[in-house]
Parts: sequence; C-alpha cells; structure tokens
Amino acid sequence: MKIGFIVECGPKGAETQVLPLLAALIRPEIIPDIIPLDRKPLLKEQCGRYAAELLARGCEKVLIVWDLLPDWGEYEGIGCLHADREEIFQSLQHAGLRRDDPRIAVVCIHKMLEAWLRADDRALARVLSTDAHPVKIPRVKTCQSIRDPKAALDSLFRQSPKFRQYTDYVHAVLIARKITDLTRLNRVPCFNRFREAIEA
Repeated sequence: MKIGFIVECGPKGAETQVLPLLAALIRPEIIPDIIPLDRKPLLKEQCGRYAAELLARGCEKVLIVWDLLPDWGEYEGIGCLHADREEIFQSLQHAGLRRDDPRIAVVCIHKMLEAWLRADDRALARVLSTDAHPVKIPRVKTCQSIRDPKAALDSLFRQSPKFRQYTDYVHAVLIARKITDLTRLNRVPCFNRFREAIEA
C-alpha cells in the first residue's frame, strides 16, 4: 500500500524519517512517498498541489501532517488548528480536490512531533541509557499538554551521559526506532488521528 505524506520539514528532517517508521508499526506493508515542504506556511499554501501529485503517482492515501507550533522561530502566536485546517482545505480546493476526499487526511500534531516521541518513556529510556547508567524516564500522561515538547526532550538528553543535547533530525529517528509497539502512543489523541487515517 502506497501512502503519501506531506510534511513541514526539510528533505532530511525529523518528520520524513519518523512518520514512515510509525506508519509501519500500524501497517507494515506501507510504501511511503514523502514530500517535505520545509515550513508550515509553505505546507498550507502548496499542499493541495502536492496532494494531487501524490494521488497521480499512485498513492492510495495522502496524509498532510504539520505541527501546531513548528520550531522555526515563528511560533505564529499560540497556533490555531481551525485556521490551519481552513488554509489547507483552501489549498486542496484550488487543486481541484474536495475537502472531504476520503483519500486525504489532515493530521495536526499537538504541539510538535516531540510530543509523540515523549509519549513512549520506554523508547526514550532505551536511547538514553548505557549499560553502566540505565536511565528511567517518568511517564507523562498528557503529552499534548507539554508547553514545549522539544525543550522537554532536550532537557532529558542533557541529563544523559550519552548526549549533550537533543537534535531533532538526528535523535528523533533514534527514538522512533526504539518504539516497539503503540501502547503509549495510542493514548495521545492526535496520534490516534494519524493511526486511524492509515488504518482506514
């Protein structure tokens, strides 16, 4: 099954590496086709055009995935899911696609990808631990409520004997590879939207 992903990061960004790994935990047969659109304003403007292109390339589904608060020095206030969705739907309509097209799903990550990674304390512990210094990560019940998930991960990485800081395009994929099941992530409401879109 070929699934297209439109994401707001560079070609080697965290989302381009992590989302296919998480999708494969949901449906192992997935073949990902990823279009990175660098920044959220660009994604909202051009996602319709690229969704049409991915469908034309044989994708059975297209997921448009963005962070509510992207880390580009432009937090855009507090973030507005409704406004983001409306701009995305306008882009789809300009490309001749219906906003309710069942082949297309829009998935907003509250507040950013690191909230999903922080949800699995076991995967984080596997990455941060050494044989001599096992690390125990406290479980967080409501990862979507963390004010700055990237800063929260950075704090954990700085306390580890293995790392000096968290770098998303390097370390996000390390964490994702240590996620062995979706027990923890299934407790995150916005991840469930991602899972349901792939399962549908």
